Amino acid sequence: MKFIQSKNYQKGRLAPISLIVIHSMEVGEFDNVAQNVALSWSGKNSAIASCHYCIDNLEIIQCVKDEDTAYHAPGVNKNSIGVEHAGYAAQTEMQWNDAYSKKLLELSSEHIAKLCLKYNIPVSFINAAGLINGNSGITTHAEVSKAFKKSDHTDPGKNFPMGDFLIMIESYMAIPND
Repeated sequence: MKFIQSKNYQKGRLAPISLIVIHSMEVGEFDNVAQNVALSWSGKNSAIASCHYCIDNLEIIQCVKDEDTAYHAPGVNKNSIGVEHAGYAAQTEMQWNDAYSKKLLELSSEHIAKLCLKYNIPVSFINAAGLINGNSGITTHAEVSKAFKKSDHTDPGKNFPMGDFLIMIESYMAIPND
């Protein structure tokens, strides 16, 4: 896995990792888009934003080390890992089911399964109420926005296949690691 350090992040953590936040990059589905987004966050004029991982159909780029805090979802940055996916929040169900997205979701679900095992995060969807209650699991930027009202992001969008995605993550967790 390539590592391209984001410019904007905080060294260390203020709380243990208990959430994984799913995002969409709000860029088209193209080869190398994960690297391009990661590079944009590493430049001197980069926005004050970052994530831990950028994923497209071909690769995963790490941008912030897990033990450091990325600026991806205000309200849960201190205890979460942010995972950005190529695509848009406005994508249709069919667009999340095309060949590109299927490969992206395979890469992502396998990686998130490893993160869930490493940090003892349950493979369960956490909505805004669950976030407010401090539940551990997998959520979206949209739910974080609803819960803490520190952003207006709606990604990865209402058509993101969360149920199928959680099943994919669980299936990778069942595969023994060598």
